[in-house]
Amino acid sequence: MLSATDLSFMRAQQTLALPDTCTISRKTATSDGTGGYTESWATVGSSVACRLAVARTNERIQADRIVHEGGFVITLPYGTDVTPKDRIVVGARTFEVTGYASGSWQTAMQVNCAEVI
Repeated sequence: MLSATDLSFMRAQQTLALPDTCTISRKTATSDGTGGYTESWATVGSSVACRLAVARTNERIQADRIVHEGGFVITLPYGTDVTPKDRIVVGARTFEVTGYASGSWQTAMQVNCAEVI
């Protein structure tokens, strides 16, 4: 069984293994003053440590071309505020969160993502 001290140490070590940084954005709705609203992306986290990895790559033929579809996993520090449908920008690439893993003894937050093209 891990102690709280052990788990805290492991989380700190995991964070040291996140070589990149990202920005996390959340969709917000703002009144347009006429009964409707406009949607925009508000930053909820900037310069967040992360690691981007390809989770899977599928290829299919569409209109006589090979189309690549990929899934990605972005690893973030434990406790990072991220929800499904948030967007994460790593460098010049934008990803939409499609889900995340949870469980006991987590040392990091891992989110499944799709690239926004």
